[in-house]
Amino acid sequence: MRTAAARTLRTQADLEGRLFVTVTELAALMQLDPRTVRRGIEDGSIPSIRVGRSTRIPVPKIRALIGLVDPTAA
Repeated sequence: MRTAAARTLRTQADLEGRLFVTVTELAALMQLDPRTVRRGIEDGSIPSIRVGRSTRIPVPKIRALIGLVDPTAA
């Protein structure tokens, strides 16, 4: 079930070792409705890639977006 995976992604520590997260997982992590995350993807404020019919959000981009790392760091 998709919601079970989203429930396990609760803190920024849960991002460790992950390259991508789903829309549902990011919504759970940021305590947002998945529709809000999708709107951010559509308007370009949340970077994402499409894999078939799935949308994935790169974890390094999330970290930079919410200020967990310096986006200019190598």
